[in-house]
Amino acid sequence: MKRKHVFTAALIFCLLLAMAACTPNEPSQPSGSNESSGGELNVLIVSDLDPLEPVFQEFGTENGITVNVESIPYAEIFDTIEVRLGAKESSVDVLVADAPLITNYAAKNYLCDISSYVTEDSLNRITEASLAGGTVDGKVMALPLYSSSVNLYYNKDLFDEKDLEYPSIDPEDRMTWEQVVELAKQLTYVNDAGTQIYGLTFEQIDTPYQLLPLSQSLGATQYINDDQTSVDGYTNADAVVEACQFYYDTFNTWNISPKIDGAESTGYFTAGQVAMFVGGSWQIASMDDADMNWGVAPHPYFEGGEVVTPTGSWYMGVSNYSNNKETAAKFVEWLTTEDEICQETYDIMQNLPCNLSVLEGIQNDPANEGTVAALNVYEAMNTAVARPQMVGYEEWQSVMQETYSDIKNGADPKTALDDAVIEIDSLIAKYQQ
Repeated sequence: MKRKHVFTAALIFCLLLAMAACTPNEPSQPSGSNESSGGELNVLIVSDLDPLEPVFQEFGTENGITVNVESIPYAEIFDTIEVRLGAKESSVDVLVADAPLITNYAAKNYLCDISSYVTEDSLNRITEASLAGGTVDGKVMALPLYSSSVNLYYNKDLFDEKDLEYPSIDPEDRMTWEQVVELAKQLTYVNDAGTQIYGLTFEQIDTPYQLLPLSQSLGATQYINDDQTSVDGYTNADAVVEACQFYYDTFNTWNISPKIDGAESTGYFTAGQVAMFVGGSWQIASMDDADMNWGVAPHPYFEGGEVVTPTGSWYMGVSNYSNNKETAAKFVEWLTTEDEICQETYDIMQNLPCNLSVLEGIQNDPANEGTVAALNVYEAMNTAVARPQMVGYEEWQSVMQETYSDIKNGADPKTALDDAVIEIDSLIAKYQQ
């Protein structure tokens, strides 16, 4: 996702204690809620998904049940899940889950293994990378509602000013990071108005979602050991150090990237102060609103390395404390794998789908030739790699964001990563107890 999670552990702990004090022997229930029965399904979603409620109700109509949808604002959804599933409430049958938190939810027993409920045919309808994002130790814990991808956008006017050829949108002509740097050096200058122009920036300057492909392209495949007990030797592996050195160099050696916060990066690009922008398709509206003359190219990779693009978004899973798991799993399967339903949700949300039929439909539509939509479909089916599955991902991400920020501001990459490993290991030790 493109926003940072806010984890208010102290608040959650206090709320859990209060619930336990009120009902020491039974899971707490929210005021006025109804526990699921055979004819009722309670679905907990983030408010971003409100436009899909009519689709949810279709399932209820088709199956003769009542679908109760509870919508929670993004800023509150993660705390809500921690409090209610942490209290083992049975008032939630189906819940939304952000991709990198699925392993953590599985470890906490928030999610039910739905492998036995979902058919092989249904699983074969979604992309391999998306299915992997919801699978933990071979068990299907959640299925993807939709996904995401990231591209390299560029300002055509700045390229024209320097008489540079536009990058190709063809994935077969994908640029390497080495080529991007050489272009960015030529596009870093002070213009006639005295404004500093930079060659390159990331939309999410210090967030793993967009920065992980750097180390993944160089060969990093995991960031924690198999036992999920330590990140030492993984989060600070050679490939990660090399990737962070590249990241350091963009800000401190080549000076092709502005030392700004992620909240400022889109504005820098749309204002014409950055020539190339690594960002998601969700920023196209911002570019159009700014009346930019922009183009798009495939996400870069390192010469001799793997082509890797980010992926992952909201998943749907079944609560381990639901009294209606079979119906809940049927709903999740129907919503995330049925071709017609996935087409309907795509038509409503316009987010990158995970369903192969819908993806192929976008790809084969002549109207989409040479567009961002077609490029993102290609990436979803060929280059997408899910974020690492790990217990304590939230803690890992928080420390890594600080680490990336430190490196951006001049910290030695190897030292910063070694320090991060020590901090992360201390934070995830609680999951071994």
